[in-house]
Amino acid sequence: MRIALIAHPRFPIKSPFPGGLEAFVSSLIDFYAEHVDVTVYAHPESDIPKHVNFVTFPLDSKAHETYPELIENDFLLKVMEDILVKQFDAVHNNAISPIPAVWACKYDIPLLTTLHTPPYSRLKASAELTSLSPNVHYNAVSFSVAEQWQPYISDTIDVIYNGIDLSSWYDTKTSTDSLKASLFSFGRIVPSKGFDLAAKAAALVGIPLNIAGPIYDKHHFENDIAPYLGKGVNYLGHLSHQELQVQLKSAQSAIFAVRWDEPFGLSTVEAMASGTPVAAFNRGAFPEVVSQKGGALALGNNVDSLADAIIASLDVHKDDVLSRAQKFPLTTMCNRYITKLMEIA
Repeated sequence: MRIALIAHPRFPIKSPFPGGLEAFVSSLIDFYAEHVDVTVYAHPESDIPKHVNFVTFPLDSKAHETYPELIENDFLLKVMEDILVKQFDAVHNNAISPIPAVWACKYDIPLLTTLHTPPYSRLKASAELTSLSPNVHYNAVSFSVAEQWQPYISDTIDVIYNGIDLSSWYDTKTSTDSLKASLFSFGRIVPSKGFDLAAKAAALVGIPLNIAGPIYDKHHFENDIAPYLGKGVNYLGHLSHQELQVQLKSAQSAIFAVRWDEPFGLSTVEAMASGTPVAAFNRGAFPEVVSQKGGALALGNNVDSLADAIIASLDVHKDDVLSRAQKFPLTTMCNRYITKLMEIA
């Protein structure tokens, strides 16, 4: 079976990953390569294993900074032209763009699009149109995302939870006393991730907070986060997988104070897989992923409530946290995608 795997071209598939979408695509590549003939379409700076077919196209980085959507659409048009010529048995699309689904609808290409985000205006119309095609299918990374998308898709939206290699995250937790206790928050540093809210909540409970991640909004970082640095908040930079493990190993709780309906939250599973409980807002997929065993959830975007959730998360037993993470193994995710692609081929 020959499969095309499309990544969204905004960022490279390269560790340390810019976000969960890139980590998701990367985790599929080796598994697909073991079971099918896979070709990966991704950003030219992606780090794709040499034994895997990799197709890419030039990206004008300067123009991309100014007109990201225009440049990405041009890239995806080239991707679909190449896919049309090569005639794959099925295509697994992870691009946040209407182009792959519209092309699949027009040219009868068996395509599965994984919905990684809530509905965007530019994607709603294409979803309504393309989902009428027997060749175009959609799945979601959580029931929360599926529920949001269902009004715009004329088909059943299967849910396939994201997964991680659980064994690569677990390590013996470092015992912490009250003098060395710390909290940890990590991810792309943009306003929607709410690192400033995490800083405020950490200040309320009086526990130092370490944050890590690539800075994609410098204005937000300088104006909303930098004022907290040196006052109980430390910025550690963009950390590798191993460096994140070190931080999670000693953290008392992992804080995710996002301002939007998080579609899944891969970082929350990584935290729980290390035995670190999660404190987050009760919105998006967090109730599904974290539940009551993985940590504690706060009301809305209320900082006081988040502070209460942080305190509550400290009492969650490590075994319960690890048990919750076991619900999201990488092999289950990958096997379900292979099965789905075989069904639509």
